[in-house]
Amino acid sequence: MASSAASSSAASSSAAASAEQPRSRNFLLCPICKKTHWSLPVHLRRSCMRTSSEADILAVVESAKRAVSNLMRTGRVWEYSLLSRIMQSPDTIGRMIEELESRGNAVVGIPTEAPTAAVPAVPDVPVEAPAESSSESSGELYQCPDTTKQGTSLRERMASLGYYKKHSLDHDLLVSFAKFLQFDMSNENFKQEVENVARFLYFMDPQQASLLFVRQHEKSREYFLKLSEAGLSKQTVQNYIKSVKRFLKFHTGSTDLCFTDRVLHEDCKNYISFLDNIQMATSKQVSKETTRKRFDTFQEGVLSSTQVTAVLAAAKKDFLAVIGKLHAGECSPGHQLTLTELQLVLYYLEAIVILEHAQRPGVVEHMTVTEWISRRRDDTRPGFVVVAVKEHKTAATFVLTQEQEMWFDLYFSEVRPVMLGKKRKRVEDDDETDERFFISSTGKAIYNAYNDLERLHKKYQVPKVTSQMARRAYETATKELSDVQKTKVAGYLTHSTATAEKHYRMKEIGSAVDAFLILRNLRGDSDSDQSDTPRGSSAYLTDKLLRSYPVTLDGRRHGESRPDYPRTWPARVC
Repeated sequence: MASSAASSSAASSSAAASAEQPRSRNFLLCPICKKTHWSLPVHLRRSCMRTSSEADILAVVESAKRAVSNLMRTGRVWEYSLLSRIMQSPDTIGRMIEELESRGNAVVGIPTEAPTAAVPAVPDVPVEAPAESSSESSGELYQCPDTTKQGTSLRERMASLGYYKKHSLDHDLLVSFAKFLQFDMSNENFKQEVENVARFLYFMDPQQASLLFVRQHEKSREYFLKLSEAGLSKQTVQNYIKSVKRFLKFHTGSTDLCFTDRVLHEDCKNYISFLDNIQMATSKQVSKETTRKRFDTFQEGVLSSTQVTAVLAAAKKDFLAVIGKLHAGECSPGHQLTLTELQLVLYYLEAIVILEHAQRPGVVEHMTVTEWISRRRDDTRPGFVVVAVKEHKTAATFVLTQEQEMWFDLYFSEVRPVMLGKKRKRVEDDDETDERFFISSTGKAIYNAYNDLERLHKKYQVPKVTSQMARRAYETATKELSDVQKTKVAGYLTHSTATAEKHYRMKEIGSAVDAFLILRNLRGDSDSDQSDTPRGSSAYLTDKLLRSYPVTLDGRRHGESRPDYPRTWPARVC
C-alpha cells in the first residue's frame, strides 16, 4: 500500500511538473507591435516581420531574450533617489518613459501629438480583412524587406488611429461566436472574423464588450466611415460589416437572447436591418471599385503564356539540382537538404499548380494526402495522371505529366516528412495538418499560397504573376480555338459552371487531359506524349524510350558535351 501510494504521489508530481512546464516559458516582447507573445518567432513570421529574412527574425528574437533577462535582473529594483529626480524633472512623463524603456519595458498608447511620442503600435493583424495576408509557410529566406514603406503603410496608419485596438477574444460573446464559426459554419478563417468584431466592439465601447452597441446607429456609421477614410478598400469595409452582421445573427438566432432579454433581441434585429441599408449604400461603391480595378487590368494588358511561367523557367535549373539530389538518394529522407532547398521544392510545385495549371491558390491550400494517393491515370495516355481536389471554392482537377508526378512524389516521400518534423507539439489542428499535402517549413498547412508564389518571384527577380493573371492569360489565349476546346479549357479552369456538381464532370480523365494538352500547346511546350507515330509500334516505343532516357551509350545526353542528369526522369518505383 505504501509503495503504491508513493508511486501514485510520484506520478502526480510528475504530471504536475509537466503541466507547469509550458507556463514557465517567458513571454517575449515584439519590438514592432509592442505586444508580448508566447512564441515570438511564429508571430514575427506571420505578421510583423513576414517580409524580413530568417536571420533578421532570429536577431530580433535573441534581442528580446536578452531584454527579458535584463528586465528580470535589473528592472524590478528602483532607487528612491532616482524616482525623486524623475518627479522633479521638467518633463516628468517623458523622463519616466525613457527610464522604463531603458529597462526593457514598452510604453504604448502615447498620444501622437506629444513631443516624446513613441512609434505607434503595429498589431499582429493584417489590414485587409477578413482574409489574412500572412502565411503559415515559413519562406522568410526568400523575402526582400522594403524599408522605404516603413512608417507609411496602411497598417501603421490604422494602428496610429486606434482602429486595431480590440477587446479580449476570451470574452463570452466572442468565444461563443468563434465556436459557432469554427464548428457550425466550418469557417477556416474564423479567428480573423472574430478579431474584426472585437475591434468594432472596442470602438463602440472601450470599457466593456456588449450588445448594447445596437442602440448606437450613428456611432456605428461613423466607424465604417472612418475605416474608409483611413484607406481601407470598400470591399474590406463590406467585410467588416458582414462580420458584425453575422455576429448579431448568431446571437439573435442561436442563443437564448430572445428569452433572457426580448427588448435587446428586438433591438438587435433592427440593427441588422440598419446594416442591410449600409450594405446597399456601399455596394455601388464596391462595384465602382471593382470596375476601376478591371480598367487598370485592361490598361496593363494580358500576359503571354510564356510570361506567366517565366518564374518556372528561371528556377528550373536550381529546382532540378535539388530533385537530382533526392532522386539519386544522396539525402537521407531529405535531411541533408538546406531550408532554402526544401522551400524551393515546395514553392516550385505550388507554382506549377497555380501558374502552369492555372489553378486557384485554394487548390494548393486544400489539397490532401488522400487526394494525392487517389490520383487517377489515363488509360489511353498513361503518361498523364489527374489529381482531383474537392475541398475548394469549386471542385478542381489538374493534370500532371510523368515527370511532374515524379517531382510531386519525391516531395511527398522525401521533403514533406521533414516539414512535418518541424511541427510544434502544441498545434491544435494536428490531424488537419497531417492530412494536407502541402506543408510549410513550420510544419503546418499552407495558409496563403500567394505569399509563397510571391517569394519565388522575388527570389529570381521575375515580374510577379498572380493566379488571376495566369487564368486570364490562358482564357484569353483560347479566343482563336474552337468552341469545344474553349469549353474544355473553361472547365479545366472551373470558370464556366455555376455549381460544384457540374465541375465534377472534369473527373472524366480524358476531358481533363485534353484540356491540359490545349494549355500546353498554348504555352508552346513540346507535346512529348503526342505523336503521329502509331501507338504501340516499334518506332513509337523507341522514340518514347529515347525521350524518357535521353542518353547515349557512353552515358552522355544527345546533343550535350558532358554528362548531366536527365531533365525527364523515369517514374520512381516505390
